[in-house]
Parts: sequence; C-alpha cells; structure tokens
Amino acid sequence: MGSAHTPRGLPPLNPLRTFEAAGRLQSIRQAAAELFVTPGAVSRQVQVLESWLGVSLFEHGARSVTLTPVGVRYLRAVTEHLEALAEATAEITGRGRGESVLLIRAYTFFATNWLVPRLTEFHRAQPWVNLQLVTSSVPDDFGHHDADAEIRPSTRFSATGPDDWRGFRTDWLISDEIVCVCSPAYRAGHGLDSPQDLLRLGSAELLRSIASPYLWRDWLATAGLRDLVPEFGPTYSDSVLTCRAAAAGQGVALAPLSLVEADLAGGRLVIAFPPSDRYHIAFYLVYAPDRATSPAFRAFRKWLLTQTGAH
Repeated sequence: MGSAHTPRGLPPLNPLRTFEAAGRLQSIRQAAAELFVTPGAVSRQVQVLESWLGVSLFEHGARSVTLTPVGVRYLRAVTEHLEALAEATAEITGRGRGESVLLIRAYTFFATNWLVPRLTEFHRAQPWVNLQLVTSSVPDDFGHHDADAEIRPSTRFSATGPDDWRGFRTDWLISDEIVCVCSPAYRAGHGLDSPQDLLRLGSAELLRSIASPYLWRDWLATAGLRDLVPEFGPTYSDSVLTCRAAAAGQGVALAPLSLVEADLAGGRLVIAFPPSDRYHIAFYLVYAPDRATSPAFRAFRKWLLTQTGAH
C-alpha cells in the first residue's frame, strides 16, 4: 500500500523550515544568513512551498517581504509544530536549549586568522549548536572557568600543555614556527637576508605585541642575537594589529607561520629571511573536565581536532 506522495499530505520539510525562518524574520536576506545559504536559495525554497500549497505566503516589496493573511496563519501553525518537534528531538538526544549554547574564548590572532575562516563548515554541519566566540589577547582573561573551552597559545610545548594549566584538560591543536614578517617593500628597502640584519635595523624597527611581551626577547635569544634589546619598538595590543603595522611598512613582526598564510599568499607580507626552524608556538584547546560531557562541546571538539589533524 505504498505511496509516492509525502506521508499524510505533509509539505517537504526543507522549504517548510525555510519559510518559518523567512516569516519569523520578515526578511529573505536575514533568513539566508541564519540558514547559511544564499538569499536566492531562500526565495526558491519559499516558491517550492507556495507551489506545493497552491497559495501565496508572501507579498514582495521593493526591498522587503510581508506575510499574506494566509501566510500569517500558516506561520503560526508551522512555528508551533516545529517547536514541538524540536522539543521532542531534544528530549531523546539530550540536546536541550541550554545544552546547545557553547561559549569559546580564543586568542584574537588565532580566532581571526585560523578559526573564523573555517567556522562556516562547522555551522553547516552542526546548526543546532549556538556557538558564541569571544576573543582576547590579555592572558589574565583566560583560565577563569567562565567559558566552556578556551584556545590558548604556549611556547612551552608539551603534549598536555604547560604545567600551570592544572585543573584543565588540554588537546594539542597545532604547533607552528614563529617567522619574522614585513612588507615586500620594507624587505627590499632594508636588504633583509638573515636574522643578523636586524642588528643593523635596531630595536626601534621591531614591532611588539602587548599580548606577547617576551616573544621578541625569546626569539632573538634563540637566533643568537642577545645583544639586541626589543624595548623601543612600536607596541600594539595584539598580533593582529602588529602584523597590520608590518604590512603597512612600519617594521618587522613575529607571527606563527600558519596564521599569516593568507597575508603571505596575498603579497601583503613576506617572510623577511629564511626561517630557522628554531622557535615554535603551540595552540591548545583547554577545558574543564566537567564541560567534556556537553553535547555541543563534544561536537565542536571533534570538528576542531579533525580540522587540525589531531583527531
């Protein structure tokens, strides 16, 4: 007694979900942003539903959409039943409304240059997770157990992170070489070929980050340039601004190689001289043991470790 038609005369679910978002937000564009699709895709799904129902759900203005009287009534019914479906799903999966919220704190440079460009994939794979990403470049902002997890850097590499992170679990994400970068014009104009050329520049050309106060000192010591004291160069709040200053030709900056790949590929920055492969930084996912059971955190952790190849 099979049938090729939708059971019980139900419309297709994806157009129904799209209509609910567009009707609730009264905007095709905002619905597209929420669903991570294009406005054209939203319009097509709404048209599929209207064609299936045989009625018009929206009146289209020059820059807006408005529900028709039929659309208002239908939205009310659709919202009620979708919410009931969501509650039933949460009951059997353990993904309650509160359990879908995930607060991640990450260092600004890592979040801006590595994490955010990859998050679209996570949002599409796990749309039920309400990910809230906050950033900071101030070390004192981390380690207070007020976030579900944090992404922190350390130059003291170990599989489990530094000893002073006791009380937290850690997952190693990436280990990266610190490279010296500057603008192409700056490198050509100052004839930079080796770390020893920094002695000729002087410390006033070394762009520093408040978030990493000892980075230049340690890197110079590793390079054997202990006589150069990085105390007089321009100082910025974080590595994002430091690298922007380097791209503007203000001097040379230090940065993890993988976090400046886009700037290198775009020609905004160049590596000042061949890397020495001597000084590295590692990034870790850091979280309290009691957060490890959260469904939202487990989904994010699995995705993140897959992205870094550490899974």
